[in-house]
Amino acid sequence: MIRERTETSPKTTPTVLDVDNLAKSYGEVVAVAGTSFSVRSGQFLTLLGPSGCGKTTTLRLIAGFEPPDAGSIDIHGRNVAGPGVFVPPEQRRIGMVFQDYALFPHLNVADNIGFGVRGDRRARSQRVAEMLALVGLEGYGDRMPSA
Repeated sequence: MIRERTETSPKTTPTVLDVDNLAKSYGEVVAVAGTSFSVRSGQFLTLLGPSGCGKTTTLRLIAGFEPPDAGSIDIHGRNVAGPGVFVPPEQRRIGMVFQDYALFPHLNVADNIGFGVRGDRRARSQRVAEMLALVGLEGYGDRMPSA
């Protein structure tokens, strides 16, 4: 089930994501069928539904991890997937955090957070401390993901 929250973004704001009649099957299993929605700048979109309804597949299609069988995807007005078009994930500028295995199991919490932070060691440490504070995890930086 796809729900759009439209009151946060008037029709005059640009569309940042447009999914039109998206479809994906794996053999006989239909994962996504005829999914369409648009997201404007400033909007939030939530994909809700039971396990196996196509939420993750839809996100994988948008990110470019899988090609759709039908339909199209436009990101900031640029067609990235559709008939005869498939822009690879590294050229889409889409981030995705997976529900499982999102952390490096051999790195502690602070090192996982700091992995993608640019700058020297001091700047990285400061930014990691800010992020830990932001989510209320001060003092947990030395813990391992498995703890």
